[in-house]
Amino acid sequence: MNDFSGVDPYRLRDLANALQGLADTLDREGKTIRDLFTKWEGTLGQGVLTQQAAQVRDDARSMALRADFAYNVLLQPRIGPVNSPLPPNWVNIPWDVSRIDTAQEGAQEARSLLAALNNPDSPQSRTTLRMLSQSLADHANDPAFLQAFMNAGGLEASARAARFLHTQDGTHGEAVLSQESEQILARFGQAVQAATSLAEQGKIKLSPTYLEALTKPKGGDMWSVAMLFKYGPKGDKWDAKVLSSVGGAMLDWRSKQQMRPDYSPPSMNIGGYVPGGYVEGDNPWYESLGLNVSYLSVGSGDAAVRIRGIAANDPSLILMQRVGENADASRQLLTGPDGARHAKALVNDKWHTPGPQSFNDAQWPAAVIIAATTDRKGHPEQSAEAAANVINAGAAEYGAEKGKNEYQKTQYPVPAGITRALAQVFATYVPDFAESHGMPKDQAAAAATGKDNAGRLIVGHQTALNFLSMIMQNKDDAGNVVNAVNAQVSLTAARGMDSPEAGTYMENLAELQGEVTAAGHQVGLDAEKLKDEANKKTVLWVDSLGAAVTAIPGIPVQGEWVQTAIAGALPAIKDSFSVDNAQKYQEAADIKFYDDRSAMRLPLMRGLLLGGKIKPPEGHPEWANGQISLKTPGDLTDFNSWWQQVARQQGGQLDRFDDGMRTAFDRGNSAR
Repeated sequence: MNDFSGVDPYRLRDLANALQGLADTLDREGKTIRDLFTKWEGTLGQGVLTQQAAQVRDDARSMALRADFAYNVLLQPRIGPVNSPLPPNWVNIPWDVSRIDTAQEGAQEARSLLAALNNPDSPQSRTTLRMLSQSLADHANDPAFLQAFMNAGGLEASARAARFLHTQDGTHGEAVLSQESEQILARFGQAVQAATSLAEQGKIKLSPTYLEALTKPKGGDMWSVAMLFKYGPKGDKWDAKVLSSVGGAMLDWRSKQQMRPDYSPPSMNIGGYVPGGYVEGDNPWYESLGLNVSYLSVGSGDAAVRIRGIAANDPSLILMQRVGENADASRQLLTGPDGARHAKALVNDKWHTPGPQSFNDAQWPAAVIIAATTDRKGHPEQSAEAAANVINAGAAEYGAEKGKNEYQKTQYPVPAGITRALAQVFATYVPDFAESHGMPKDQAAAAATGKDNAGRLIVGHQTALNFLSMIMQNKDDAGNVVNAVNAQVSLTAARGMDSPEAGTYMENLAELQGEVTAAGHQVGLDAEKLKDEANKKTVLWVDSLGAAVTAIPGIPVQGEWVQTAIAGALPAIKDSFSVDNAQKYQEAADIKFYDDRSAMRLPLMRGLLLGGKIKPPEGHPEWANGQISLKTPGDLTDFNSWWQQVARQQGGQLDRFDDGMRTAFDRGNSAR
């Protein structure tokens, strides 16, 4: 094209969008078009249609880049060359987009973006944000553009964009951003993710302190930073270092805030009925978003709507969701010099909204805990270090829980999502807890040292007791704790009990089960209540064990025993904590145990069954799959008789195991 043609940057953008829409339609409807041409015996070659679709997409991309360039030029000072035959405000928009200097364009757009953010009263500023966000999306795969843009202040500007847009949009009920603003932020978030990932891969160079734009933003505005992650890519797309760094900064910010208002429930006094309402502290973080809920100034209807907005805009929840979607970032967050502090922030009762509305706030920090600690096969050492920090944090949090008064318990009860995550951590590290018998009582949880201990934990009795007590405050998870130990008993029995290592491990498990019982008693679960909670989970755990048993090897050599115990249980743990699986099961039958010590006979016999070492007794073929249900006194008599029969057949080995396990159980239960 050699002729001059006037260009309106806005209309050029409309043309680019129209071409993009056509390309999307051809991609979406292409098969239908080709099928119809075939049906109608059309003479047009279908290969031409495919070529045309590809050409339209290329044209759309080129037109988008021309539109970006045109708008960028529109924002720049225009001074024509001396003696030029063209007017000074004429600019050449190249048809060949490869001639555009995208590095120069990126730097200019960053400066234009900063100017717009600094001039919020100008009606043009919002348009500038919208148009430049589109340019960022168009250049998402252009390293030169992204490097220049971010280094010229674009990263800092991106972190400020949400606050600017909210100021323009205002607050409407629980919404603090318009749909258009959300789309703009999605494009900024995508650009920040792309640029920071390229920087960490060494493909572009950013300032050595570039992360401070996200971890120490201007004015401490972590909410505005979080919006890049809320509307930007999912957590698995972000670089792990970037995500863990921002996540850590967010937890540190959170620790200095009152994240939720307190709630005063309705009551009666001498003057009559007093309605409930929210009670705020000074300058809560959500005040700047127009989400105040104080009963002193906001009616109950508006408060009910706004409290949803507070939960939806909590920047720490947003970051924990993204971190939890990235296992590497989760491990980095909970390891290293700051890992213990971050674990303490996660294992905390404040992941909750007081009052009549519930939002499951704890699900995202729980996801981080699980992702960071449970990959014992792929990342054993990092996972163990993260788990040690979580265990210590859980033990410490139990101390804080014990000190709560009744009002504090109503505001922030034991967070079920967190205790469920801690129960899964315990289940994953049952062999380590069991092997830690005899450790000094106050030994904190720690990743074991030495080349033969890589990926393992040590934990003292008092730390374990407090950690277990923290979990078992949520009675639903008490059942998971008991069954996690029983699962190892069953797996060991299925694997074979002839080696000395098996006998030692069984006694260690019995001692650990004694500690579990002591922890249950510490939180008000007597023997009967603890067994009831365990029974509710037994069916689920036994079904999960069935698949795990088929995958485990035979008796390992001595040095591999614990490692085999660790690996063997991982599939069962994953299935047993699956939300989908848990929903399939109702409460199990009311199994009649004798007492705490005798209860371990059941998982032992279950393992022998699942491992094919014994057959079910006459009259109970339904026990063959390990679901040993003792509903009646007759069932109990049959089980005892069966035990006696198997014990005789095995030459007393079963009785010796039983005696050793009872003694070990008493040792664990009494070491308080």
